[in-house]
Amino acid sequence: MRLKDRVALVTGGGSGIGRATALRLAQEGAKVTVVDWNATTGAETAQMIQAQGCDGTFIEADISKVADTERIVRETVAIYGELNILVNNAAVMLEKTVVDTTEEDWERITGVNLRGTFFCAKHAVIQFRRQGKGGNIVNMASVNSFFAEGGIAAYCLTKGGIAQFTRALAMDHSGEGIRVNAICPGWIETPMNAKFFALGPHIKEQAARLHAIGHIGQPEDVANAVVYLVSDEASFVTGSMLTVDGGFSAGLAPAMGIVV
Repeated sequence: MRLKDRVALVTGGGSGIGRATALRLAQEGAKVTVVDWNATTGAETAQMIQAQGCDGTFIEADISKVADTERIVRETVAIYGELNILVNNAAVMLEKTVVDTTEEDWERITGVNLRGTFFCAKHAVIQFRRQGKGGNIVNMASVNSFFAEGGIAAYCLTKGGIAQFTRALAMDHSGEGIRVNAICPGWIETPMNAKFFALGPHIKEQAARLHAIGHIGQPEDVANAVVYLVSDEASFVTGSMLTVDGGFSAGLAPAMGIVV
């Protein structure tokens, strides 16, 4: 087991990529704190971890609140004694253009995607420093960090910001043994995308064609990449944007678009 006895904290762990990541980290030996604003789905993930004979705990929190970003780190350390891995996965997507985005919309999406990611990382780094053993942070960016798609302007902005934040954080703290990387998924079959796919089978078919590999991804595809980045196998990897996108960003596919 590549992560035996390490302690991981996964935000947005109640479903989708976050749930798959929490389960995979646990399978590799990590003790996992699952964080989510949804008490039902978050607790379910922790129970799934426990059902496979691993150590998992749920903490309910809204990471758009700075006090909660500090609390989840503090409570994780109180339970497990330390923190070694942070996966900044929680995110909000709004299907709106700039004109249609309200101030309330803006506050919510930037609150979770940018403020939450920033301050979770801040408090994780503070804890890593206390321990003096380094640590690992994986931020969940997106192919939309580099390629825009219509109707999700604020989401694209936040994911671009996460990519640059990842690089800056790596530059600031690599000398302390803290590695920081980001994963940039393509279209993944998650609850976040379920609303899109529910519009008709043609949506999923068109999304699949955007990827050179010919199909959309599964949460486990991303979770496997997270395990690699936080393991010792990636000891020379920091400040990296790892695309897990089935070839979405390899060519002209992003320009094709999707017709709803």
